[in-house]
Amino acid sequence: MIDTQTLIACTGATRTDAERYTLHLADGMNRFRIHSDSAVAAFLGQLTIESDALQKVEEDLNYKTSDRLREIFPSLFVKGGYRAEDYIRNPRALSQLRYKGFHGRGLIQLTWEEAYIAAGRAIGADYRGNPDLLLQPQHAAFSACWFFAEYKGCIAPAERGDIYDVTGRVNGPKRLKLAERKAATARAFKVLSA
Repeated sequence: MIDTQTLIACTGATRTDAERYTLHLADGMNRFRIHSDSAVAAFLGQLTIESDALQKVEEDLNYKTSDRLREIFPSLFVKGGYRAEDYIRNPRALSQLRYKGFHGRGLIQLTWEEAYIAAGRAIGADYRGNPDLLLQPQHAAFSACWFFAEYKGCIAPAERGDIYDVTGRVNGPKRLKLAERKAATARAFKVLSA
């Protein structure tokens, strides 16, 4: 079972952030069988990047320029015919347009309605009807554990030490911040196996 000091050492989180999530992550990792040092390290490595060291539980959709919106969402604002200017500093409208309100929430940024429904069924909560539940520590942690272990099936590649595969499952084919995820996983593994 993970404790606060180990969570801080593995993720670089502040004590306040680690204390907010330690018990919920420990419960979630136990419930979804994230047990071995390799699996826990890979999970915490992904969690560190996705949540910015346990600081963020919601995707930032507050874009300040139309150029950045076009760069991030070309299917909407270059090819799709939507005016990027209408979505500058308008995260609620952008969430509705892009995700139908089901933008990234939780410690591993649960995204899309189908994932909210599946997570809710697995955990026993109505995330579809109340998406902001995922901003609460217990739900942010449990949804991340479920997403990693069951929804994306990351335990087997984590056991093999295949962080490239794990990152693709968690983050998608672009594997954003792969080097940082590998470094965070290596740091966590070093702490856990000491």
